[in-house]
Amino acid sequence: MRFSVELSLEEEKFPKDKNRIFISLLKNNFSGYNQEYFESQYKNMPNKMKNFTFSVYMGKCKFLRDEIVVPDKKIYLNFSTNNYEDGIMFYNSFLTNMGKEYPLKNNKMKIEKIRMIKEKVIYDNKVIFKTLSPIVVREHGGDNKKTWYHSLSNEKGQVIFKENMRQQLGDEFGEKAMYDFEDIEIDISKDNRDVKVKNYGIEVLSNVTKIQMKAKPYILDYFYKVGVGSKRSSGFGMLDIV
Repeated sequence: MRFSVELSLEEEKFPKDKNRIFISLLKNNFSGYNQEYFESQYKNMPNKMKNFTFSVYMGKCKFLRDEIVVPDKKIYLNFSTNNYEDGIMFYNSFLTNMGKEYPLKNNKMKIEKIRMIKEKVIYDNKVIFKTLSPIVVREHGGDNKKTWYHSLSNEKGQVIFKENMRQQLGDEFGEKAMYDFEDIEIDISKDNRDVKVKNYGIEVLSNVTKIQMKAKPYILDYFYKVGVGSKRSSGFGMLDIV
């Protein structure tokens, strides 16, 4: 299930650490609409990887040191999930809060519209994805106290990326996916760009790119609906089909 939410701003300046704003918006709407669902996603298992991803589109915006200037004062929040409950909770919670203003630093944000986006059907074993939000490739140290972020522009980054994908599929599908994973092939576009995104005060290395991916259709469909890479439920790794 895919949705697009139109948001309006009172002023044109928006915090550069934008993803945390939209995570806060999700939490606010979920907790107000269904507390049990909110706790299952964010309280019972604080580090739980959700089965959804999102991206933000700000039109012809301008990035300053600590702020983003959005001249038309319109923001579009795109949301995708492969889970029916997550989709219903998202839609209903945003519909319930239609017209509500959310205070920001020196600004206000309001939910104006929400609409469902028709999903594309994957029939073949090869597709070309484009990123709607940057992909994060993350490597943990042995004790998980050290974290490294890698670029898809180099071979090591692509190796770690495939390992991130393998873990993601294993968590979702178990042993079956581990067998099918051996056949996955990825080809990163030469137009791949490294970008640094401010996320909770830290600049995270990530990539805006196109990826040709060959795999079983159920695997391609899964990545299309829930995103790929690390930090997917924090506004990274959302994909669309070219």
